[in-house]
Amino acid sequence: VKDGPNPDDIKAAEARVAAAESTLSLGWLESPFAGTVTGAVPKVGDYVSANTSGFRIDDLSELLVKVDISEVDINRVELGQKVELSFDAIIGETYHGEVVEVSDVGKDTGGGVDFEVTLEILDADNLVRPGMTAAVNIVVSEIKDALIVPNRAIRLRNGQRVVYLLKDNRLEAIEVV
Repeated sequence: VKDGPNPDDIKAAEARVAAAESTLSLGWLESPFAGTVTGAVPKVGDYVSANTSGFRIDDLSELLVKVDISEVDINRVELGQKVELSFDAIIGETYHGEVVEVSDVGKDTGGGVDFEVTLEILDADNLVRPGMTAAVNIVVSEIKDALIVPNRAIRLRNGQRVVYLLKDNRLEAIEVV
């Protein structure tokens, strides 16, 4: 006892601890990334084998929406463009986001070619959940200092689009630019 523990006893104890830890680890599934379990397929007592989905884990720290954009419109979509999103399940709320990825390769849909575009929701709250249906508007251009008038106010005169403005109690046709 005065010379300390026997080195062989220490190695044997360390081996027993390692074996116990190894046996214990067989009862655990480990995710390759941090997240929230949002779905569980197996029930207590089921066996989960390699290459079989057991749980769904989502990283809820950033929410992404994937949309298909027609080849007719894809060249107007760029990284960083602003996006407005609304959800069928969240009445009266509009969320904001931006384009974070545009696929370089399209996929044939039978009626044309679509390109996958990934959007990040920047101001999501706890009402927005993975799997919800979103309506998306991508802002491809903005016109500053422009007057907005209803479509019904625009008239066609001599091949030009005009709106009528009341000046000095008479209507004056102003060309729409």
